Amino acid sequence: MMRSLTITVFVLFYSSGTFAQRVAVVGAMPEEIRLLTEALTKKKVIKKSGVTFYKGKLNGQKIVVLKSGVGKVNAAYSTTVLLENFPVKKVIFIGVAGGLHPNSYPGDMVIGKAVFHHDYARHLAEEYLVNPTRNPTTNELNPLYFPCDTALVTLAQQSSLNTELVKVDERIPKIFSGNIATGDVFVSNSEKAKWLYEDFNALATEMEGAALGQICYQRNIPFLVIRSCSDNANNQAHMDFGAFMQPAAENSIRVVMGILAKM
Repeated sequence: MMRSLTITVFVLFYSSGTFAQRVAVVGAMPEEIRLLTEALTKKKVIKKSGVTFYKGKLNGQKIVVLKSGVGKVNAAYSTTVLLENFPVKKVIFIGVAGGLHPNSYPGDMVIGKAVFHHDYARHLAEEYLVNPTRNPTTNELNPLYFPCDTALVTLAQQSSLNTELVKVDERIPKIFSGNIATGDVFVSNSEKAKWLYEDFNALATEMEGAALGQICYQRNIPFLVIRSCSDNANNQAHMDFGAFMQPAAENSIRVVMGILAKM
């Protein structure tokens, strides 16, 4: 009788939400998660190790939303705090990026199939060699490209086709799928952008995705990185970013909300 009662209490405790698995949605900046946090129902704000988490429900899914901060170290730290404190089944990173495809424009979407560190490298006399990282626990080499979860990629592609995206300069955004380059540098250089596109088939460049991807890969957590282009990572990127950041961020949020509805 006592054993039966103990199991019943545990099941009730588990189903109450304390251990219920959630989808985590992460953005680097407040603008990239604001619409999600405002749309949450049954919202609770929780702080852990300096990171603020917004827990609640959205489109039928239990989710937790957080701002990671800009850059790879902040993204890795926030992701680790997330996984240490919440039972997360999937992680989706959203936000803006610099577009690298020659035919991409501000507002276009890039659904990541894989993410990689473009600044983890050896800079030799005549060449710059991008290297894979190592798992600090096993000391084994990680893959150069961290693969995004194929089921999430498919959901994102379907969602983007069925979502009314915000027009930028009266233009309907295009949807790309492919590699996303991550580095602790805001790329505003046409030659650098060309190198990332031609040498790595990268369609967007940003500052957090591969850091989150590495943590999730090493912990066997399915993840996805979705980026909306705020600029073209060229010599004018620093000016385009401010002009197009808001509609670009809203487009990535709209796609995520569509993903949650299809789960």
